[in-house]
Formats: sequence, structure tokens, C-alpha cells
Amino acid sequence: MDKKQKKILFISGGVLTTGAIATTVLLIRRRNRRKRGLLPQGGSANMLTTNNNELPSNFQNWNGGNSYLSNAPRGIRNNNPGNLIYTNISWNGKLPKNHNKDRRFEMFIAPVYGVRAMIKDLKNDMEKKGKVTVPALIEEYAPRFENNTDAYINTVCQDLKVNKATKLLPTKNTLRLLVLSIAKVENGGNYVNNELFEQAYSMI
Repeated sequence: MDKKQKKILFISGGVLTTGAIATTVLLIRRRNRRKRGLLPQGGSANMLTTNNNELPSNFQNWNGGNSYLSNAPRGIRNNNPGNLIYTNISWNGKLPKNHNKDRRFEMFIAPVYGVRAMIKDLKNDMEKKGKVTVPALIEEYAPRFENNTDAYINTVCQDLKVNKATKLLPTKNTLRLLVLSIAKVENGGNYVNNELFEQAYSMI
């Protein structure tokens, strides 16, 4: 084998080795993300189900129609402005799995039910888990492994006009401010208004 052939063989081997290392790293990262709940099995975190789940006839989207707003922010298209993770909790107005178009998050029959679930979740965290400061609430709500949690906390503190050490009470007004602020951060806009909050709060 001459020098030229040896050089080609050496370069080819290096390329193959680099490719194998890169593939291994990507697979390890993907596995770790799945372990943390960031990715569903078999797809990316934002992937919709592939079984074309049909929405029930009484489904109401954020605009008052009955279609799935696929181009809206995730929490809005799912009527789940708090982006509550899918669990076995029997939330009022929750869509069952065979109607849920999202692999990871809850879907609700109408926006008011998603806001209601959000209020209930925050109220439970404050009253039963003792999470009564903005950092305590947001660190559970938006874990650091997938969020800029510090920026999230700063925004909510600013919206509530409190500091990080302020102890909150689960009053209606505090819950309102939390819901409006969190929904804004989660969805990039002011989708929840006072009227929708009032309607949801009256259903608790």
C-alpha cells in the first residue's frame, strides 16, 4: 500500500470514528432527555400524535370555534394555558387520551377548564405543599432542566410586585395575578383575561 492509499485510509477511518462518536453522544443526550420527561418515547417533545385523534363535537378552541388551532402556542391550542403535564388527575373538562392530540400535556374541552385546572393546581401547591413564595411555586412549575427558571421567577415577581422572599396567600386576587403572569410566560402573550379567570374561579 503506497503513501497515498494509506493517507486515504487514515482519513476515512477518522471520519467514521468521528461520526460514530457524534451519533453516540446524540443518542445518550436523547436518552437522558427521555429520562427527565422531556421527550416522549419515539418522538420529539413537540410532536403531535400520529393517530389523527378526533376532537369531540363540543370542543371549543380559544377563538370560540371547534377546530384545533395547530399554529397557536401549545398551551392555547390545548386549552391548557398553564401547560399542565398529562397525568391521571381527573380534571373537569379534561379530554381523555383518545381525544388528546398532544403526547405530553393535558388538553381541555374549552379554555375555561384549562384555566380552572391551573387555579386548582396553584392553590394545591400553596395550601397543601406549602409553596408560598414565587420561587417555590415556579421551580416546581417550570423545572430548571428545561426552563430559564430564574428569568421566569423574575417576571412573575415583577407582575405580582413582590420580591422572592414574599410569602403569598392563596387569595383570589393572588391566584388571578399568578395565573395571568404564568400563562403569559408559558404562551408568550396575554391570552387569559380577568373575565375568563372569573368564570374559571367560579367553577372551583
